[in-house]
Amino acid sequence: MPNGHEVDFMMKYGRRGFLEIIAEILTQLQESPTRKTLLSYRCKLDSRAVSKYLEIMEKIDMVERSKENQNFFLITKKGNLYLKKYNSLIEPLLK
Repeated sequence: MPNGHEVDFMMKYGRRGFLEIIAEILTQLQESPTRKTLLSYRCKLDSRAVSKYLEIMEKIDMVERSKENQNFFLITKKGNLYLKKYNSLIEPLLK
């Protein structure tokens, strides 16, 4: 069984999974409405991957486009709920 430091290392440097990438995108959107290109840079994903994730997340109402500028994405209540639950599951592993 890996200790907390090994889990932390794997989560930071190992291959990321679908749920982890979604959480990473949502974390960026919690800070402020963000364009796809900045998400790509901050999450270290290519633009095609970010587009696919955002498309999925839009369909299940975790993110939405800004009404003022359609190029910006916002986190929704459902996205915030997902992020809260994801973080509560991951937190014990990182101690």
